[in-house]
Amino acid sequence: MTDTVEKVATCPVAPHGWPNPLLPEYEQLPEGRPLTQVEMPSGSKAWLVAQHEQIQQLLADDRFSVEPHPTFPIRFPAPQELLDMIARDAKNLLVTMDAPRHTRIRGMALPDFTIRAAKKLGPRVQELIDVYLDRMQEQGSPVDLVQALALPLPAQVICELAGIPEAERDIFTKNAAIMVGTRHSYTMDEKLAANDELMKYFATLVTEKQDNPTDDMLGNFITRATKSEEFDHHGLTLMTKMLLLAGYEFIVNRIALGTQALLDHPEQLAALREDPEGLMPKTVDEILRYFSLVDEIIARVALADVEIDGVTIKEGEGILLLKGLADRDPQQYSSPDTFDIHRDARDHLAFGYGIHQCLGQHVARLMLELCLKSLITRYPNLHMVESSEPIELIDGLPPIHKLTVGW
Repeated sequence: MTDTVEKVATCPVAPHGWPNPLLPEYEQLPEGRPLTQVEMPSGSKAWLVAQHEQIQQLLADDRFSVEPHPTFPIRFPAPQELLDMIARDAKNLLVTMDAPRHTRIRGMALPDFTIRAAKKLGPRVQELIDVYLDRMQEQGSPVDLVQALALPLPAQVICELAGIPEAERDIFTKNAAIMVGTRHSYTMDEKLAANDELMKYFATLVTEKQDNPTDDMLGNFITRATKSEEFDHHGLTLMTKMLLLAGYEFIVNRIALGTQALLDHPEQLAALREDPEGLMPKTVDEILRYFSLVDEIIARVALADVEIDGVTIKEGEGILLLKGLADRDPQQYSSPDTFDIHRDARDHLAFGYGIHQCLGQHVARLMLELCLKSLITRYPNLHMVESSEPIELIDGLPPIHKLTVGW
């Protein structure tokens, strides 16, 4: 065992760009991407992990915690008031719960997020897609695919899952769009105001579903959680926000980025048109792998000394799992920087791994498959159109703000 490894002087703290979103700090990683130690803004140490196999191993290890800890690896200098707020809210969010409570709470939501539940939702998702494609047809070529389809569709699907009444859906769709919009489109004050309005609405929605239970994903979760007495009202409101918003930006971006990738690779698009049933599942996995966010870092803190590949991660030290880089790991994928819908990329880390793997992954996959299939079937001549408005990136990360297409 050894603790002597080459250190990267600076902890990665900011995005660098796209489509090759490598932070300058990542370029300092030693060849082969061994565990590499950095110093956090707090002064504590953390380990960068960029190998696909190592990340899977560590995410399956219950000796690492997601809960607040004095040495938890926080990449950004943060005021104590913010850290205190995060610690208070952590007990009410799945993403910051350890087992066994995490297991109990996830179990309350899981029945409505199974593959079977997603398939049951399929016909309604297709109806919504057809509505937006009809509107695109009426508007005429060209259109901004983000505004016409990628942004509104996931919001409507989430509203279906949550049982949000038609008359109230604008509250969610308007404010959710602001929260994932680019910094050039909305100010931070506007984003904070949108968050406040959503929290007020979710608080009312929780009360309504407690008083009048509904048979939908959110209603079922609130009924189970209320009976368990695991949450107070504020906790249920925070969980509602997490359940409804956690995957929204993710699928918006993958619909747009996936469409662009296919249009940028016409020979692969032609192959997909020839065999949509056989190639669509692989295409979706490749989109998820290829556009796995490089700066979306999974953080954990060690609860005990853990040895991995001859290096000891000591109790109290943090790990930063660079899952985007791992999805471009040459030890895992041949030609990892090449977009290839023929490869088998089912083991990608876009949805995470282990007990915290994304709850909504089957719904996200369903939306992406149906969107792409509908687009390439309905528009055999779909193509990119040059626009005077360049693609904007949400805070510098891969999410697309505008994608002009014609047919």
